[in-house]
Amino acid sequence: MRLLARSIAFALLCSVATAQAAPWTYRGTLNDGGAPANGRYEFRLSLFDASGAKSLAYPLTVSGVEVKNGAFAIDVDFGMDLTRFGALKLKTEVAQGGSGFVPLGEPRVFDAKAALGSVCWDTQGNAGTNDATDFLGTTDGEELILKVGNAQIMRFDYPANIIGGSSANGMDTFGGTSQTIAGGGSTAMNCGDELNLSCAQSVVADYGSIGGGGGNYVSGTFGTIGGGDANDVTAKATTVAGGQVNRASAQYASVGGGLGNVASGSHAVVAGGEFNRASGGYSGVFSGQANSATGIHSAAGSGYNNCAGGDRSLALGTSASIRRGSEPGDGTCGTSSGDANGDEGSFVWSDATTLNEFTTSGPNQFLIRAGGGFHLNDSTPASGNDDVTLATRVGSGDADFDLRLVTRSGKEYLAYVIDSSGTLLFNPISLTSGSSRLSVGGGAGGTASLSHGGMWTNASSRTYKENIAPVDGESVLRKLVALPISEWQYKGSTEGTHLGPMAEDFKAAFGLAGDGKSIGTADADGVALVAIQGLNAKLEAELQQSHAQNAQLQTRLELLASRLAALEAAKEH
Repeated sequence: MRLLARSIAFALLCSVATAQAAPWTYRGTLNDGGAPANGRYEFRLSLFDASGAKSLAYPLTVSGVEVKNGAFAIDVDFGMDLTRFGALKLKTEVAQGGSGFVPLGEPRVFDAKAALGSVCWDTQGNAGTNDATDFLGTTDGEELILKVGNAQIMRFDYPANIIGGSSANGMDTFGGTSQTIAGGGSTAMNCGDELNLSCAQSVVADYGSIGGGGGNYVSGTFGTIGGGDANDVTAKATTVAGGQVNRASAQYASVGGGLGNVASGSHAVVAGGEFNRASGGYSGVFSGQANSATGIHSAAGSGYNNCAGGDRSLALGTSASIRRGSEPGDGTCGTSSGDANGDEGSFVWSDATTLNEFTTSGPNQFLIRAGGGFHLNDSTPASGNDDVTLATRVGSGDADFDLRLVTRSGKEYLAYVIDSSGTLLFNPISLTSGSSRLSVGGGAGGTASLSHGGMWTNASSRTYKENIAPVDGESVLRKLVALPISEWQYKGSTEGTHLGPMAEDFKAAFGLAGDGKSIGTADADGVALVAIQGLNAKLEAELQQSHAQNAQLQTRLELLASRLAALEAAKEH
């Protein structure tokens, strides 16, 4: 008898497979005498390790195997899990009609685990699968559902929709494209701030997705660039990453997490926080609570109750408010500017000293409310009462502090503190000829100024003054004569010796305005002028008295002269 096994195939019967014993089906073809065999044969199967030297089980003999047209199939059970061995060798011997067993060539190499790949999926993994033909799923239009504890945890729906997490999660209308709920959700009704909203997750948008959390909702309106939901046309790529009862309801809008956040503007983003709203196109809220970004390209940062209502605006801190526009969908935060763009281009930072809104009054404003003061390049001001500190920049430029003021037409004024001396210098760089270097307005008191040539001029018009009363010049002169005048030097100064009165003595003598520590130039000039008037009056009085005395002497001289003349005449007679 000439026997030849032309081909051998192995298949696992998955329906009865266990980890301890794995029934197999051994299929192949057998030639007898050079032609396909027909009849009943006896097979003996011997199992060896990969080297073929070690037997792994007693030989298995199967009698009465029917072979038709060379094909046969044998149920084989070696009483062990063959997939744990990797590559094995199987020796096949055949006998018929009581004849001795004849080996069918050399032992054949096979891998039980790899053989599983085209038949079923092993809980410990498969090898040898073909990604072109092998897959896990259905071949009809039915959904693929995965369960744990007999409860649904994942549902796959055509086309390319995935619903994970709670069985309550879903898509309001099937047939969308690439909709995804990765997980989360529940059948409870205890989500939301008042814990009375559904915890189910829902996606109704092509390419819409929810990552996790509970009670989140992704819808698909296009929205408007100006903000808000505009229509019911299905949008795409809308995302809620997680959190609780968050909503993304416009194309490319997204919410990162948090509680009760809404991104309803096209391409809008709410990163997290609580009860934040991004309704403007391309708008964003970073985090915090009760913040709103309703303008186009607007942003509200971390903090509380901030409103970025203007287009391309930014609101940060507490109750920073940029007035919103008047178009539909511009939201309700803050107040309206009355125009379409709101107070566009504005930046507002508001501190936490009060919850009252700190609001813009026009477009393109830069507003800061800082109850602790505003300090630039200096975090430790010299006094706790300093409201504004401007310090020299760090690491570049000279050590002086320079402040340059420039008008719209290009006129410049430079004020700077010289680092080496501490001198404050005012330098009008582009002063028009004849204009004052410096003017100090005093309201009803007029304006004092430093002239182009350097002369200080005080405001002194009668129209700026009241309670005007005459002054006794001689009295002032007497006080001035009695006023101590000294030579002196300022402490810590190297400028030299000065001449003048002490402010305390000046105050005591004349009782004029001031704190007794300084002397006003107008007061010093006034005292000098009225003293001169007093001196003049005294001199005039003395001169008048002298004139009267001289007149009396003149009269007496004239009388004496008359008498002398009379005596001379008498002598001649």
